[in-house]
Amino acid sequence: MKDIVVLRLSSLGDIAMTVPVLLSFHKAFPDCTIRLITRRRFAPIFSHLDFVTIDAIDLDNKPISIIQWIRFAIQLSKSRPEFVFDLHDVLRTKVIRLFCSFNGSKVFVLDKGREEKRALLEQKGGSIRYLKTTVQRYADVFEKGGFSFQLQPIFLPRLEESSEKISIGIAPFAKHTSKEYGMEKMAQILHLLVKHPEIHIQIYGHGSREYRLAQSMTKGLTNVSILIDQFSFEKELTFISRLDLFLAMDSGNGHLAANYGIPVLTLWGTTHPSIGFGPYLQPAEYSFFPDRAIYLDIPVSIFGPCDRADYDRAIDNINPIVVYQKTLNVLGLND
Repeated sequence: MKDIVVLRLSSLGDIAMTVPVLLSFHKAFPDCTIRLITRRRFAPIFSHLDFVTIDAIDLDNKPISIIQWIRFAIQLSKSRPEFVFDLHDVLRTKVIRLFCSFNGSKVFVLDKGREEKRALLEQKGGSIRYLKTTVQRYADVFEKGGFSFQLQPIFLPRLEESSEKISIGIAPFAKHTSKEYGMEKMAQILHLLVKHPEIHIQIYGHGSREYRLAQSMTKGLTNVSILIDQFSFEKELTFISRLDLFLAMDSGNGHLAANYGIPVLTLWGTTHPSIGFGPYLQPAEYSFFPDRAIYLDIPVSIFGPCDRADYDRAIDNINPIVVYQKTLNVLGLND
């Protein structure tokens, strides 16, 4: 049995995108187990993967000093893993893989495609060239180590719950406000959806700001539940696994839902799935963009923020009626 260590420390969306890779890897190499080095708070994402052991690098959920990183790296290297797959490639993982390589581990590192992504941003107008997906880039790291496999349409188990309602999850927020749909436009979608009595909506997010905004945009609406900071992350994942559809920005929530094989509709502003961060195995028509006749330079950012003030609210160019109609179409409902 191969001793395999995988490094991916953050962020939520990037962590979530490791799931389809690990599931596909396990199908091809069922006798192999993986030690995943990540943050403690992300452990519930992998709770159904019995071939994955989580080695949390932040046991007390406090900031980790460089000395602690070095101690962790030394301790890990002493276990002499045969393979170390770095799916992050930042200073912190470089420290870990350096010590592991000293003790004989074979180390393979993610190619982030930085030059390709930069070239895509510098392109002005014209057709958009789709780059390799992040999920495929993760799989390529395993390929470098001699573990060749094809990505498969394998998903996390969904927890069924008998209900007469159609459940829609909506995550209207993102780390960068340029990736957040305007509150009034999102409220318009919500008001249209709740006209269908068979639909129940769950609002996802985190923090007091997002909770207040969710309260404002759902004021007076029935069949809407705000789940923000009401449950543990593990419980939220259970709720997501039961959804019939998820509507998200370019954010980690969409990736979490995609891991359960749930239809995920995504709204994009300054970013674009051509960079490689689209939810796993979601059809192209499930993505919504600003009109490129107006915003011809999109994408103008890899992660969200940009120095183009004229593009900062490009996401609001997306027509809420179009999003609403696609939502009904995917659910098999009529307006």
